[in-house]
Amino acid sequence: MIDKLYQKTILRLAANATGHGEIDNADHSVMVHNPMCGDRIKIHIKMDSGKLVDFSHEAKACALCQASASVLGEHFQRLTEKSLSKLLEQIKTSLEAIDGPEHNDWSDKKWQDMDVFNVVRDHKSRRTCVTLPFDALLQAIKEVR
Repeated sequence: MIDKLYQKTILRLAANATGHGEIDNADHSVMVHNPMCGDRIKIHIKMDSGKLVDFSHEAKACALCQASASVLGEHFQRLTEKSLSKLLEQIKTSLEAIDGPEHNDWSDKKWQDMDVFNVVRDHKSRRTCVTLPFDALLQAIKEVR
């Protein structure tokens, strides 16, 4: 199980830690905790006209959560509350589809990197590890509004 969940691509994304750190003069920051596994992630954001213009994260979390945050750090530009909500639903639907496709039908092709997390489908308790950064970002955007 561990080998399947922590494959090289996931470990590489986690090690890259794209977007890790704290941005200067953030509009808002939020800390979210997953009590099931102990993952914690702090999100910092800047918004302009309802669109995300800067994002960073500080994750004290498993490699799945760190890798997911890193993907988010690569592709966050211009997300809105609506587009992020839709994306989060796509991610959750993908992770819940036990016999789902190897490659998902993402509304924006830049999110194809999320296909690496299809290995989590068989591990219900680990799905939140993948979605936690997205949930935290959505909470931060809603609180700024």
